[in-house]
Amino acid sequence: MTFRRYIALGDSISIDLYPGLDVHEREGLARPPEGLGAASLLFRNDDARWPEFEGRDLVTRYPDLRRLDLTADGVTTVSTLASQVPRLPTGADGPTLVTITAGGNDLLALLDVDLGRPATIPDGAGEAAVDEVAGTLERIVDELRTGIAQATILVGAVYDPSDGTGDLGDGIVRERELGWLARFNERVKALADPPDVRPIPIRDQFLGHGLSEPDPDARWYWRHSIIEPSARGASEVRRLWIDALEL
Repeated sequence: MTFRRYIALGDSISIDLYPGLDVHEREGLARPPEGLGAASLLFRNDDARWPEFEGRDLVTRYPDLRRLDLTADGVTTVSTLASQVPRLPTGADGPTLVTITAGGNDLLALLDVDLGRPATIPDGAGEAAVDEVAGTLERIVDELRTGIAQATILVGAVYDPSDGTGDLGDGIVRERELGWLARFNERVKALADPPDVRPIPIRDQFLGHGLSEPDPDARWYWRHSIIEPSARGASEVRRLWIDALEL
């Protein structure tokens, strides 16, 4: 399919901010560079920093492609549906690629991770909350399929910085929360409706590159916040997208 438009929706897994801050620190730059988030790299590769992806980006394949990046830091599935989806262009505009990374901030809200204690949600309520988050993501996909003709939608799973241990660096093993994450990602996988809707296994790709890696500089997460992607992490999300598209 020859895409005419690329739309990026969702949260900080896609944005430039944290990969830029990562490179800013690693390279000792005067200011964080732009264009290093997953959505930006999919659209236009940084050939100097990622030579293996030279020529494997959207603008190389589709030179007339137009881009609309609505991704933002901290958004949830609810805010994606409420504030990003309504800003989508209306009317037929030819084949459109959409990437979505949403759900991680919803799940973090269930963790009480900033409080350094296990989640206080009663037994059984966590599963219901996760199902609500997944249901909102499904509504987003439904809205896209209804509102955009000829849409190809790549829907990302949510990664696990604990690498399956349930410990996010504070010594608390969150067994229930691991189950919630797995439940949500199974719902993402169930969205598959090829070729229009394709789940993207971000959690599987990142496994082993989080807190189980003893060297913070080798992780695929920003060293100052284990929930945000590093420059390498952003590139790995992009890798999954280009593999799904066979670019």
